[in-house]
Amino acid sequence: MKNVRPYFFSAVALLTAITSCKKDKQDDTPVETPVVQLQMDLYPQFGTETMKLDSVYVTDEGYKIKFTTLKCYLENVRYGSTVLKDACLFDYGTNGTYLFKADGTPSAFPGLSTNIGVQSSINHNDPSAWPTSSALNILNANDMHWGWNPGYIFVKIEAKADTLVDATDNFDLNVVFHAGTDAFMRDTTFSAITWVKQSDVLYKGTMKVDLLEFLRGNTNPIDLKSEYTSHSAPGQEPLTGKVVDNFKYALSVE
Repeated sequence: MKNVRPYFFSAVALLTAITSCKKDKQDDTPVETPVVQLQMDLYPQFGTETMKLDSVYVTDEGYKIKFTTLKCYLENVRYGSTVLKDACLFDYGTNGTYLFKADGTPSAFPGLSTNIGVQSSINHNDPSAWPTSSALNILNANDMHWGWNPGYIFVKIEAKADTLVDATDNFDLNVVFHAGTDAFMRDTTFSAITWVKQSDVLYKGTMKVDLLEFLRGNTNPIDLKSEYTSHSAPGQEPLTGKVVDNFKYALSVE
């Protein structure tokens, strides 16, 4: 019988070498760096109260109001020239307070600027041509787009109101603010954002929109008794401008 010991030891040596190479190869595999994301939530309020759809609130004039729809577009969310989110659609009735989530770090976005609405250079693009992941795609825009020519609705606020100051609740006034068209896009800036750590890969920021301040405005209040409908049509420019300007005034960070 032939001596198999040399072959045995050679096989063991070869196996050891192969195993060692595999370990070395595994050790050389780069470790993926976790992607950090920033999430922004938007909380509607009415004065000091959390605004809930279909709940009754009282304006400074004593009018009763129940908000039924609150939607808006924020586009080109950025810090300086660095874009955090190309566009996001806030839909309080469907998505609650969630506004957007995007890759980024708190140090890269200590403040934010954004368009309230959609800039004219893309407002009239074919909404079906956007990727389905985009908030501007027609499937996501849905009723926040009028059609190809006028473009997107920038701010949509709908409500039922009772402007008779008495003991009877009679919400027979339909409040409809559909603000859009190129002339009424507004740009706004928030100088300081507090990003609160949720995990090693997620930080959250908080914005709020105060609908009592929206009605009050900075210098130009909305009187629901006479100013309750705008579809941004010709002749409705004064109220449409008031809607977008007051919405900008009512929007802040916490």
